[in-house]
Amino acid sequence: MEKAAVISTAPTNIAIIKYWGKKPEFENYFIPTKSSASFTVDKFYTTTNLEVKKGKYQILFELNNKKILPSKEEFFYISNFFERLAKFIPQLKNYSYSISSVNNFPTAAGFASSASGFAALSRALACAMNILEPKIFEKFFSTDEKISAIARLGSGSAARSIPQKGGFVLWKRGFDFLGPKPTDLDLLFCSYAHSLFDFNFWKELKIIYLALAKKEKKIKSRIGMQQSLATSPFYSQWVEYEEKILLPSLLEAINSKNFENFAKITSAASNSLHAIMLSTSPPLIYLNQKSLAVINLIEELNKEEILATYTFDAGPNPVIFTLQKNEKKVLDTIKKVCPSKNIFIQNIGQGSSCNVKL
Repeated sequence: MEKAAVISTAPTNIAIIKYWGKKPEFENYFIPTKSSASFTVDKFYTTTNLEVKKGKYQILFELNNKKILPSKEEFFYISNFFERLAKFIPQLKNYSYSISSVNNFPTAAGFASSASGFAALSRALACAMNILEPKIFEKFFSTDEKISAIARLGSGSAARSIPQKGGFVLWKRGFDFLGPKPTDLDLLFCSYAHSLFDFNFWKELKIIYLALAKKEKKIKSRIGMQQSLATSPFYSQWVEYEEKILLPSLLEAINSKNFENFAKITSAASNSLHAIMLSTSPPLIYLNQKSLAVINLIEELNKEEILATYTFDAGPNPVIFTLQKNEKKVLDTIKKVCPSKNIFIQNIGQGSSCNVKL
């Protein structure tokens, strides 16, 4: 075969235990300092059309129906992804790539657009390699675990958007199990994501995104996490606490569907992340006054009974969790600071998928 055309979709995900920093000695392999865990959502996703043709290596890229020039930052991220991947798979440079991706939600406002974007591209690339290079497909793309490891070379959080079962996904940091002399492939495949509970496991759980601000953040996550790792005096203690105490507690709460414990852990993990950001030099301040107003509203709502919880990624927009039976009361509270048009109610969703275009 000389060419392949495929179309993929990948959802975004919202992390409870956050990814914030790469292990310095494994920086080039995008291996995180700690594991992270997230829910896949069903209504925010990226759709990617990919055409791969045998011939001169080049990349053409469109994002949200706009041609992205090589001088643009978004193109740089895509190009870097292919360069990293080509170190493992040099045959990739025997092809040209035409990529057209569309997000159905605001880009770069804390809704993890890079996660769904690189997950969709990685899934599409796997689909194309299955047609064009079966041996490469078998070695690098034949399982969800392998594709999630590939996806993290573009965006760490993209690993968590890959597993087809979606649901609650754990991205393992992986380096704990490396031998004394790991190979390049050991380092590539040691850190991957997999579904612990599929999208049907906790149907009563509702995920509510609030678009409090639609502007792109001033400091990109990948820059911010480097600064935190280098300058926060609390970073290493935070990593070990989340890995050894908070993550196991979260898994237990979800396994037992204990919403009260889940809620406490979720807000604690979010607040801890932003405490690390504030302890960074210079401080990273992603929350705004409306963000803080939402926190206060949820804390007030929960005084007598825990009905909701919140989490923030690197941005001002909160994601609220509640149970279906409490959804109306929570929404009535949220609407005090966020109009209905900026509220997006989601369920736990499935992961990435791909089809061949005829």
